[in-house]
Amino acid sequence: MCSYVCVCVSGEVGKEMYIVNRGRLQVVADNGRTVLATLRPGSYFGEISILNMGNAGNRRTASVRSVGYSDLFCLSKNDLWEVLKDYPKARIRLEAIAVRKLENDLKKSAERSSSLNRGKGISAE
Repeated sequence: MCSYVCVCVSGEVGKEMYIVNRGRLQVVADNGRTVLATLRPGSYFGEISILNMGNAGNRRTASVRSVGYSDLFCLSKNDLWEVLKDYPKARIRLEAIAVRKLENDLKKSAERSSSLNRGKGISAE
């Protein structure tokens, strides 16, 4: 699917999350061409699947690919849950951010679909 180095692929079971230390990564749509977001140092991804958020359960909701060299920290599901037991406010914040990410993904998906339909002469009415 990726002509770049894929870090994770949509639909895979998520067993860890990642924190970007260096480099640039792209979150891409299932078509592999549409870039949904660009991640830079300080960004993180993969938390949605290990928090079991959204309709996908523990599956990855998007593919992430590295654009050139990237240095990532990896946090396993078990380690994350161990930390979150001691920091419930961090869990609430992480889950709230995950919900916003999911809502943004749904919005972008709907916009893409609407744009494709307009290009084919299909009306939403």
